[in-house]
Amino acid sequence: MHVTDEQYPPYTDADTPAGTVTPLRPLTNLAAEQALIGAILLQPQTAAPLLEQVDPDDFDDPRHETIWQAIDHIVHTDGLLPDHILIAEHLRETGDLPRVAAILPHLTTACPSPAQAAEYARLVRHAAIARRATSRLNRAQQQLTNTTPELLPLHISEALQELDDITRVLAGHNAGAGITTPTIDELLDGDDDEPDWVVPGLLEHQDRVIVTAAEGAGKSTLLRQIAVTAASGIHPFTGEPITPVRVLHVDVENSWRQSRRRYRPLRLQAGDRLDPENLRIELKTSGLDLTTVDDRDWLARLCTHLKPDLLLIGPIYKLAGGDPTEEQSAKPVALAIDAIREKVDCAVILEAHSAKKPSGAKDRPAEPYGWSGWMRWPELGIWLGDDGTIKHWRGAREEREWPMHLQRGGEWPWMPSVTDLEERWHQIRRARTNARRPLTMRDLEQATGMSRSTVARVVGKGSIYGDIWASFNANQHPGDEPR
Repeated sequence: MHVTDEQYPPYTDADTPAGTVTPLRPLTNLAAEQALIGAILLQPQTAAPLLEQVDPDDFDDPRHETIWQAIDHIVHTDGLLPDHILIAEHLRETGDLPRVAAILPHLTTACPSPAQAAEYARLVRHAAIARRATSRLNRAQQQLTNTTPELLPLHISEALQELDDITRVLAGHNAGAGITTPTIDELLDGDDDEPDWVVPGLLEHQDRVIVTAAEGAGKSTLLRQIAVTAASGIHPFTGEPITPVRVLHVDVENSWRQSRRRYRPLRLQAGDRLDPENLRIELKTSGLDLTTVDDRDWLARLCTHLKPDLLLIGPIYKLAGGDPTEEQSAKPVALAIDAIREKVDCAVILEAHSAKKPSGAKDRPAEPYGWSGWMRWPELGIWLGDDGTIKHWRGAREEREWPMHLQRGGEWPWMPSVTDLEERWHQIRRARTNARRPLTMRDLEQATGMSRSTVARVVGKGSIYGDIWASFNANQHPGDEPR
């Protein structure tokens, strides 16, 4: 039923508290606002779910917002059903009744069908989102009218980001009815998936790795080696054949001349094993600023088009235009890369410089320079020392078989000084010698920090060192505790 203006006087500037500016209201749906509140007055038991769909500031008419706040208080604070009497009493206590007294009696007649309350709520919510979007556009227009050339990109980026946030909110409300979050049993139904390897034992799809080192220590060379070998179907460290993968290297530091000189010997070494289509190299010597919409979109489009299995990118400090130590500059970089990683289903190796050695410190920090969040972000954090030592500054969330030490030279620029298996065998032997007694498999896990599967692979039954270990572990050695 339509309510006349005489019965329901429109909101005017006179109702606005003194000293405030009347906001622009480009889109409104007062009929839906009236019908929604009226539905609750007719059927107070429907209030709770409707309060979850609409916020007080979703109402364009401030008087409706005041009544909605009263309903919310009665339901969530008092634990009662919001009927006419309780709403009026609450408004009297807060001093708001005079502002809404003229309209309160007419709200029930403004509701055509209480059964459509959820639809009224949807209309109110969508009108509110549209108003916020329009308001943001108006503000952006004012900013752009008065901006300077230096601030123009910032204002455009801010406006687009806010509109993007509003779009996601709207999409969430439209799609809410179709959301089906699985239960724990649905999640666990079925066999565990085998790892989806990019490089077996080393990198799985969607793994995130940050490689740090001092300047000139060889981390860029290591990344190029991984890029060429993985694209060629060669394990970067063992040389074993693997399935070739698509690799994209986005280098934001080195020039074309530098990259040609450094990639050429690797290309010659790979020979016919490398299909050039498997390795794409994008050079952005001036850097990227992933805090901006343009650069985020460019990188996302590039990765979506090329669909790499492995993305190598960095160094970190040239991926944002602001201070790399501040969250507002660095976190958007992490979020942008995460979005690409999830969309494309690729592993990511991010290059970073380690921080400078503090005054009086013995060693240079292994962690990446900049935002503290980088220390928590990756699945694996690896530091490459000048002498080829590999140190894990971020414990692996999953077992990965990175070498413990590399040496320069050989078939590729960086080669393991001994095989990974040999290094772990020596580590297990040292653990037995230091313990001065026979060790169980659980003892070895605790003493070496290796996982149970790694210990079994090295000295378990049927392994290459299994029989040797059984004898070595059982024998009495000089320095052992008396038995």
